[in-house]
Amino acid sequence: MPLDDAERSVLAETERSLAADDPSFARRWHRASGSGGRASRIRLAVVVVGLLLIVGLFWLGLPGQALVILLLTVGVLLGIGWRPRLPQSLRDELTPPGPRAPDPGP
Repeated sequence: MPLDDAERSVLAETERSLAADDPSFARRWHRASGSGGRASRIRLAVVVVGLLLIVGLFWLGLPGQALVILLLTVGVLLGIGWRPRLPQSLRDELTPPGPRAPDPGP
């Protein structure tokens, strides 16, 4: 459903005030909403092509070449901006020790 002029102006004003209040959030929001759909489709295409090649190479009995394609697929994904999200427990384990916020007691 399209917005009318009054709603568009309210939305634009809200976006401007948000950008003024929190510029870093506004940059992240703009970046995420800009070409996010296109980037997701490109990543999906890379994954699908990579998986098809890997399955085909295993079917032909070429596991060494399948491993090479797997590594190339991950390299391409990293090259186009994909960053894996680690589970919180693993992130905590990999975080170097240092000053931490005090633990709120009971």
